[in-house]
Amino acid sequence: MKIVLNDAPYEFAGETLKDLLTQLDKSEQGIAIAINQQVVPKSLWRSTELNELSQVFIFESIAGG
Repeated sequence: MKIVLNDAPYEFAGETLKDLLTQLDKSEQGIAIAINQQVVPKSLWRSTELNELSQVFIFESIAGG
């Protein structure tokens, strides 16, 4: 299915947010995820399903000062 990931088209071959992180080879540590401008709690990533053209933003924390 096609989704929009961080404002870019992306071909997604899974169902859930957890599947997306696996496909992207991203750690769950230090990130936040929003779908269609709604932040999704980490506890729901395994059960939150994506739909065609879902707009997903992955925010990564950056240490520094």
